[in-house]
Amino acid sequence: MSGAKNCPETPRQKMIAMMYLVLTAMLALNVSADILKGFSLVNNGLITSVKSADERNSYLMKSFEDLNSRYPEKIGEWLKKAKEVEAKSDDLVNYIQNFKYEMIKIADGEDADKDAVNIRKQDDTSASGTYGLVQGHGKELKKKIDEYREFVKSVYGGNNQEKNAEYDKIFSTKPVIGLDKAQATDWINANFDYMPLAAVVTMLSKYQTDVRQAQTEVIQYLKNQTDAGDFRVNEIVAEVIPESKMVVAGGQYKARIILAARDTNAKPKIFVNGAELTTPNGIYTAQATALGPKDITGKIVLKDPITGEPREYPIKSEYTVVAPSATIANEDMNVVYMGYTNRLSVSVPGFSANQLSVTATNARLESKGDGKFICRPSSYDMVTINVSANVDGKNVSMGSNKFRVRALPNPTAFLRFKDNNGNVVLYNPTVSKNIKLTRKNLAEADVVAEYEDGLLQATFNVSSFSVAISDGRGGFTGSLSDGKNFTESQKNNFLRIKSGTSFMLERIKVTGAKTAELAFPRIEIP
Repeated sequence: MSGAKNCPETPRQKMIAMMYLVLTAMLALNVSADILKGFSLVNNGLITSVKSADERNSYLMKSFEDLNSRYPEKIGEWLKKAKEVEAKSDDLVNYIQNFKYEMIKIADGEDADKDAVNIRKQDDTSASGTYGLVQGHGKELKKKIDEYREFVKSVYGGNNQEKNAEYDKIFSTKPVIGLDKAQATDWINANFDYMPLAAVVTMLSKYQTDVRQAQTEVIQYLKNQTDAGDFRVNEIVAEVIPESKMVVAGGQYKARIILAARDTNAKPKIFVNGAELTTPNGIYTAQATALGPKDITGKIVLKDPITGEPREYPIKSEYTVVAPSATIANEDMNVVYMGYTNRLSVSVPGFSANQLSVTATNARLESKGDGKFICRPSSYDMVTINVSANVDGKNVSMGSNKFRVRALPNPTAFLRFKDNNGNVVLYNPTVSKNIKLTRKNLAEADVVAEYEDGLLQATFNVSSFSVAISDGRGGFTGSLSDGKNFTESQKNNFLRIKSGTSFMLERIKVTGAKTAELAFPRIEIP
């Protein structure tokens, strides 16, 4: 291939080589001077295009860097990507330029034109094969083109399928279909095997042009992304931005008055309630004295950047001065219970939880964060919750509330067992009127104590209880339980006694949130 020898030739190989020489001579004869001149003209035009693209890209990067100098936080990330595009484009263009020079040097010798413009042996058909195929540089060039193609596509990501498809076509290194369309030739052989040097150089110049064009497009795309998330405004309005529209008496109303979408270099004049505002950054303050709604009216005056005539933008807003107040709610009931973790929620309109100070008399408070507290009364005297807030550095009382202290009510005793579906059932004849009790349920049940309405959440433990079963003669036979569970003897008695026999659970002793003795309604064995 290309006349180069890598090992001693056999007679058959010599014959094949001779045939190649003849074919090469025929190809050389068929490449007319006019065609070579045409390649030269096209190549020179492409080189001019590359130089123009270099100037255009240089200007584009300079404008990008100027933009970055003004808005580094906004532009920096995109400029970094643009410089990466520039570097990879330069690398491929320079590699192709050296590729052209090394090919021409094989044909023209050591005095070959380094700019790859003036080629003496334009009709040489072996130099491209020697450098591209035999020496393996064509494979390296293909790899670099493939990497560059995928890189520029990655910049767009999945945002522009049409542009990605375009780069797939421009930088394609897929096999090339011949004129007869019967057989495809791999990209390397199709471009370097027995091709006139002028044609290969022109083809490579075309790739350089494509790289510079892609560089321009990608950097422009990145530059456009710097303001892709910016809002486009078509209206200029005056805005009053208060820290809060609710002001406590004794406090201070504070708001920022701005011109939306304004130029930061502009110096507008601000008038509020008939007086010019002279504080920096448009900060407006007013002492909150009388209660009720307060209006803010005025205008912002700004000179037109073209005519210099003043333009006025009206200001209109309001705020409300309210008396100190606090909202204190018991999340469980309207009393607090001795020995119980009473949950309180404390809030004041217009203040965050960390601005509040909450104290209690005759009770201990434990903060759970975000305005939530646990209140534990220390006596049966009235509990008072006091709330104050930090208002402009002063501790201002927001109000208080009083709670009565009561002992926890007794819980209700239940028989607990599982039904046929595996669901836990709590049975008490007074509460669970629609549940039918069976001997099997009794034998598997234990005794628990809970609040039936679920409003209070407290834990109780059943320490003991007694079972009294009717003997059918008006008397009852009693026995003591095993903690909260029936004894094995009691379970066996339940399974043996006749239907209609009555039994009672008595002296149910509970401990925990409260120590008490509970009763249980009489039950008849079904």
